[in-house]
Amino acid sequence: MRTKGLWSILLVFTVLLGSLVSMPSAQAYRHHRYYYDQNHRMVDYKTGKILKGGLVGAGIGAGTGLLMDGNVGRNTLIGAGLGAGTQAVRYSSTMRRHPVVKTASYGALAGVGVSSLTRRANLGRGAAVGSLLGAGLGVLRN
Repeated sequence: MRTKGLWSILLVFTVLLGSLVSMPSAQAYRHHRYYYDQNHRMVDYKTGKILKGGLVGAGIGAGTGLLMDGNVGRNTLIGAGLGAGTQAVRYSSTMRRHPVVKTASYGALAGVGVSSLTRRANLGRGAAVGSLLGAGLGVLRN
């Protein structure tokens, strides 16, 4: 039990340190697709945002698993997927044209996140309920 707590704390700190590392400073405006990093390599703007979202989500998932005495590795993977998925939906040009689908996607991601916190986690059911609620909210809002 003691080693599990030690590994959990170590995992949380490494993921959080990885998410705090500054991304290369963008020298282009947001509507440009690529920018040059400090080593003069071309970097895709959306890819950097998606990776950073995955790292932040992994840190939040690991912290949640540690605080709720759950499976830290599983929660870290779910958090990384949710963070990356949220950023992918946020910066998608297709989702900008379809706001109801975008809201349904956010609802599905929120449903997976909430259902992963329960002991008997059924992620598919959580995603289905979340996407239905998100679609309903998207129809009412738009």
